[in-house]
Amino acid sequence: MSPISRKFAAAMVALAAALAGAALTAGPAMAAEGCKKVYLKVVNQTGARIKVIDLDYWDPSSNRWRSEPTKNEVIPNGQVWQETRRLERVNAERTRLRVEYRLPKSKGFGKWGKKKKGYSGYATCTHGKAYQVVLR
Repeated sequence: MSPISRKFAAAMVALAAALAGAALTAGPAMAAEGCKKVYLKVVNQTGARIKVIDLDYWDPSSNRWRSEPTKNEVIPNGQVWQETRRLERVNAERTRLRVEYRLPKSKGFGKWGKKKKGYSGYATCTHGKAYQVVLR
C-alpha cells in the first residue's frame, strides 16, 4: 500500500470513528429536545374559585409522578390557568398531567377544603405538545 493510500485509509477510519461518536451523542441530545415548551392548560369549571396547589406529570420510565413547581394560584370559576414548561425525563413517551387543587370551604372565609385531583388524557410528549385538564 502506498503512503498516500495509508494516509487516506487512516483519515477514513478517523472520520468513521468521529461520525460514530457524533451519532451516539446526538441521540440523547435530540431526545432531550422532545418535551420542551409543553403547553399546560387548566380550565376551572367547578362552579367556584379554586386554588391550584400542585402540578405533576407521569414519568412512565420511572413509573412515578414528577412534580413541577407551581405557585399556589387562585383561579376564578370559568377562567384558565396556563403555562409553558419543560417536562424532564419523559421525552417522546406517553405522559399525562395531574393537577391538585382545593375548593373554598362552605364555612369560614378564606379557608380551603381538602385536596382534589384532576387529570389530562395520555399523549406522547413532544416539543410544543399541549395538555389540558378541565376541572369540574
